[in-house]
Amino acid sequence: MAEALGLEEKASGEGQGRGAHEAGRGEATPHLRVEGYEGPLDFLLEMVRRQRLDLGPLSILTLTDQLVSAIENSGGGARLERRADWLVMASQLLLLKAQLLAPASPKAAEEAGAEARRRLAQLDELARMRAGAAWLSARPQLGQEVFTRGQGEAPVPRPQAELYVAFLEATLTMLESREGQRAEPLPTYRPAPPDLWRIPDAMLRITAMLEQQPRHLPFERCLPSIAPAAPDRLLRFRAALASTLLASLELTREGKLSLTQVDPFGPIALDACGMSHDGVQDAA
Repeated sequence: MAEALGLEEKASGEGQGRGAHEAGRGEATPHLRVEGYEGPLDFLLEMVRRQRLDLGPLSILTLTDQLVSAIENSGGGARLERRADWLVMASQLLLLKAQLLAPASPKAAEEAGAEARRRLAQLDELARMRAGAAWLSARPQLGQEVFTRGQGEAPVPRPQAELYVAFLEATLTMLESREGQRAEPLPTYRPAPPDLWRIPDAMLRITAMLEQQPRHLPFERCLPSIAPAAPDRLLRFRAALASTLLASLELTREGKLSLTQVDPFGPIALDACGMSHDGVQDAA
């Protein structure tokens, strides 16, 4: 019926343009005006069907309100059949808008339903918050409907400059009270050095032993005697061995003795310089 009506109007109003729809008051299609479109209802439906106009941005609510106003303002000027055709056109627009807004797949529909439930939950939470705010604002406010008991005046804060002066006076008083008192030195941590065999001790012992045996003096005889029950015996032995070896090398560098070692890692013998292998002192 709507297509027949559109063909009839197109045949009767061909060449007249959009003004033909506005000229007839009784039988003319309602003229709509929304954001993005302005014209008759049948022309809007035809443009949407031919995909010449995007129905998405158009407000169906505004179109419906304007159509209802046109039907009410027509009074008895429009026939009942024409008003029925207008309702059919409006329902077709509504169907196209619903198909445009409907989800494209079941998954999209499920996501849209979840989003709708989330938005409804937010609206419920907002309503509860507003109700709580209204309840709080309706309660008596302190200082307006309810007043506290009398209290003393709050202390006046002291100026910042006065606080600085008081701080300087307290500092000077503390310094004057400590005048004449000598500050005690801070204790210094001085650990006790371990009682180990040192290089000077080793040099004296080697020199004394060479006086008794100037030729083929075994290196082991230059080591000090360490009691088996002495504390840290292993540490003392290592220190004595290292100090004696360094002392013998130092005396060799000074030219006071010579070191002899026949085999690698073999025993070391000390000979006083100026002594021959037969124990006779060489001439200077």
